[in-house]
Amino acid sequence: MRLFRFVLLGGALAGAVQACSGDDVTEPSGDAGADAAADAGAAKDAGHGGHDGGGGVDAGPPPIRCTDDELAANDFTDGGALVITFLNAANPRQYENHCATVKVGASVTFSGGFRQHPLQAAGGDSPNPIPYVAEDQPDDRLVVTMPNAGTFGYECEFHPVQMFGAIRVVP
Repeated sequence: MRLFRFVLLGGALAGAVQACSGDDVTEPSGDAGADAAADAGAAKDAGHGGHDGGGGVDAGPPPIRCTDDELAANDFTDGGALVITFLNAANPRQYENHCATVKVGASVTFSGGFRQHPLQAAGGDSPNPIPYVAEDQPDDRLVVTMPNAGTFGYECEFHPVQMFGAIRVVP
């Protein structure tokens, strides 16, 4: 009888894990070991849907998870518009243009379903101009003006392991 309960409970847990994952998840680039360690802490703090209160020791902001090469590869300092897109659906998928560089004063547009993927600041320099946004926006777009130089991280509150990025702002 105990074995039956274990098998039944194991199946339920597997189903719960499956519900929070997707087959179309893009894996983050960079050092997978360091990313996994950082993501584990971020996921513990944020929880799925914000329902894990945490209560642990505050380890400070998570590190930026974009490399210098990734930030340089998406260079929008020539005045091009940086649009960071993500899905409106619940399945997590990495932000497009998730690591980029812009000039001070540039406007960065986040476009997607904020209710499914709440945007929050995540590491980098302070103060981080990227706001916490958990409600859908008009036309699914949020424009953030980058007022000062620095590197500013962001992530999806619900899916910080799959959805993260950073914006380097240069003078």
